[in-house]
Amino acid sequence: MKKPSALRIIPVLILCLLIQAVISPADAQIQKGTISVSSVPQGANIYLNDEDLGLQTNTVIQNVFPGIHYVRLELPGYRTWEKIFEVREGEITYISHEMEPLVGDAFSVTTKPEGAQIYIDGDFYGISNTVFYELPTGQHRVLLLLDNYSDYAATVTISEGMSQSLVHTFEPIPDTGRITVASVPSNAGIYLNGEYQGTTRKTLDEVVPGTYAIVIMKTGYDNWTGTVDVAAGKISEIIAELTPAKVILSVTTVPKGAGIVIDGVFSGTTPLEIPVEQGLHTVLLEKFGYESREEEADVGAEGASISVNLVSMAPQAIAEAQRVVFDNVDYQPEKAREALENAQKSYAAGDSESAITYAASAIALARDVDGDGVINPLDISPHLHNAVIYITPFLVVFLVAGLIAKDMLRHRIKPEITVHLPVTIREDDMLARAEVTANAPGGPYRGFVCTVYIDGISVDHFTDPGKYDVMLSGRSPGVHSLMVHLQVAKERYGKAEKKVKENFIVEPPEPAHPVTDEKGGGIIIPEDEDFGPEDLFEEGKE
Repeated sequence: MKKPSALRIIPVLILCLLIQAVISPADAQIQKGTISVSSVPQGANIYLNDEDLGLQTNTVIQNVFPGIHYVRLELPGYRTWEKIFEVREGEITYISHEMEPLVGDAFSVTTKPEGAQIYIDGDFYGISNTVFYELPTGQHRVLLLLDNYSDYAATVTISEGMSQSLVHTFEPIPDTGRITVASVPSNAGIYLNGEYQGTTRKTLDEVVPGTYAIVIMKTGYDNWTGTVDVAAGKISEIIAELTPAKVILSVTTVPKGAGIVIDGVFSGTTPLEIPVEQGLHTVLLEKFGYESREEEADVGAEGASISVNLVSMAPQAIAEAQRVVFDNVDYQPEKAREALENAQKSYAAGDSESAITYAASAIALARDVDGDGVINPLDISPHLHNAVIYITPFLVVFLVAGLIAKDMLRHRIKPEITVHLPVTIREDDMLARAEVTANAPGGPYRGFVCTVYIDGISVDHFTDPGKYDVMLSGRSPGVHSLMVHLQVAKERYGKAEKKVKENFIVEPPEPAHPVTDEKGGGIIIPEDEDFGPEDLFEEGKE
């Protein structure tokens, strides 16, 4: 059955569209519709109004203008299907179709003797002799098996609406077997146990039964290796899917040393030989001082090579340096002129990298003669580094601060006070005293006053450094405080002072012990008017 011609459907579609344009008012606010397209089996290519959308079933097509449309579904091995339909505003239109497979007419299989098992594409179909109907169109692999006879395999092509037949006379089982070898792609070398047998596709006849190592080799592809078992009267099939191998891409430049970026990945510097996948690659070559170069490399099974002469950018850099030096000639850019001369000499010697480096230095030195980071027109003093101008006030301040600090250190005075104070004294101890030492080591001073306080009342003071005794007698029993306050007036920078405070305890006097005569009758008190308490204790001893 022939598929409907698109040429017959298109006029109908155009007529429908014209009718729609006449009867439908113009509306700027038209809501678009949606089409849901599905098929069994899915995977059919979708054509909408004869336009290939690049979509396959099952899928949804959105933003379709309302109106009459035409859809076509195409799937290899199936009959093309077409339909005219309408899409309404804001609605979903469902298109669904069960694809009709393309089939042949009668396909008969006849064998002598009959009764052979029939396998088509690996599936068992029946016993010869028989006729099959509605086999899908295209190529099919037919295998015939009959006990005590050699297997037979053949490839048949089924065409739509055509009858075909396969007739085979079996041969008795021989002492050898056969191997059919195919590969994708074809024309690959076949090696059986290391011996070359030809190229694919090929059938190896009269192979002695056994197990063999087989290698399929083709330039630009990885070797395929495997084993095959061969039995008498049997056909062993080998189908090898070859994988493209990495091949060598050779990249050279003049001059050498250019960076190589392949498909966005840095791969090394020239000259370089690098393994890459077969196919199209983008190669970017970059070298300082030269224009970047991008090349497209279509790498095949034999590999590929790229050779490029890089173009120097030194002339442009030198010209720019000359312009900048000339623009700043009023600032006497001597260092810039020297760098420019070096750039010209380097370029003349063929060293573009050094030439560009010198040219860049000349540009920088011409724009900023003193190299302080401020371009000449904005510089306070173009020939004096601004750092000197900015740092000098800080240096002066630092120097003055240093002198002041030194003078302060020279006039620094550290008051020192040492107090030796008994912890306890007797109320009647007229000789109890504290030893106070005051000193003021360091620089010169104008005045020295050390005041001693007992219980907050000034009891003594002295105006020279030294060691002094402070009387503690005359205090009532109890706890008392002694504080020493030293003040030193420095020649400059004010005064220095220090305070030391300690406590002492005044205890009541001890009770007197009476002196008796030898008979213990009473106290003997001498009439001597100078007799004192201490003499009383001496008499007792006697």
